[in-house]
Amino acid sequence: MSEQIMTSKEGSFARFTITDRVPMILQDLISNNDFPPETVEGLNFLLNSVPAGTLKPLKTAYPFAASINKTLAENPSWNWLNGPFLFLENYLYHKIAEICGYYSNGHDYFQYKKEAEARKGVDIFSENLEKIKTIDSFSEICLLNLMGNKADLSQSSSYYSSASSSELLIDHRDRAAEKIGGCSRVDIVLDNAGEELFFDLLLAWWMLTKGGVKKVKLHFKDLPYFVSDALTADYRLLLNILKQRAPWFTEDMKSFENEGRLELSAHPFISGGRLYSGMPADLTADLSQSSLIIFKGDLNYRRLVGDNYHPCDTETASILTWLPADILISRILKSEVVVGLTPDTTPDRKNTQWMYNGKYGLIEYVTGSKI
Repeated sequence: MSEQIMTSKEGSFARFTITDRVPMILQDLISNNDFPPETVEGLNFLLNSVPAGTLKPLKTAYPFAASINKTLAENPSWNWLNGPFLFLENYLYHKIAEICGYYSNGHDYFQYKKEAEARKGVDIFSENLEKIKTIDSFSEICLLNLMGNKADLSQSSSYYSSASSSELLIDHRDRAAEKIGGCSRVDIVLDNAGEELFFDLLLAWWMLTKGGVKKVKLHFKDLPYFVSDALTADYRLLLNILKQRAPWFTEDMKSFENEGRLELSAHPFISGGRLYSGMPADLTADLSQSSLIIFKGDLNYRRLVGDNYHPCDTETASILTWLPADILISRILKSEVVVGLTPDTTPDRKNTQWMYNGKYGLIEYVTGSKI
């Protein structure tokens, strides 16, 4: 079993995230919301606990409190600088949701950032809405969709822009293209709102109009998560923005919804932080009805293969033995997790910056166990 990625490793991306990125995210959150005093006090208390403080349990009334608090109780030695990276990131966003009272007031406290990014992208949207009409191959739309994954509001780098390109370390677009025409249903487990969600909608539109797919189901988060992860409200906002530039597109998307060919879902597990191998029975049963599941982005990848220091040449299928359907992984590399490579396709075995600087991506097809 490979070692779990911990925040205790000096010089790691996980450590940098806790010491540098998390305080910036919290400071930005406080500065850009008109929170009541008690919420500001709670967020400042959380901010001041990072990175040297302890991990406080969630209030028991919070929807995800039981499992998170159980894990904390079972691991009393964990703290911000000595704990599993994936667990701590998930804990952070649920703690923010608790402090901000999201499940009682429904206020998306990251909306200021997501909406600004979406409105800033209108020229990119217009350009690609015209381009999509000329795309006839799944291979081309799949690559265009991947470039949208470079947009990530929780990270800051010149690499994270769809205007730049990333080298594909794994490219299974041909296999996916062979599959797509016969799909009765394709599910997309989404990542970011704004620019990336726009490219996901282009992919959905293409599959429903040109790809021969009968139905597309989009899976959103059900709480503000990892700053920019997509909620169903972000979808509605984006359609409203696009209506000004391309009413034909928004009309198509609304028609698909009304006809039942496009379905929106926000299962709580998608925001729960656990590995996808531990999916509840109802979600597994739902996804088993899919012909192909497309998992977008870095967080979904970590939850698929495990947030571990896997050897890069680990066979992906050897980890994903539980899949309820065939999957397509579409990801720009933004964390120190990657499998499925060969010695020839591994950029560097010593310096790991290539794993998280956005210069590389992958589009990988894995056959599900039900086949």
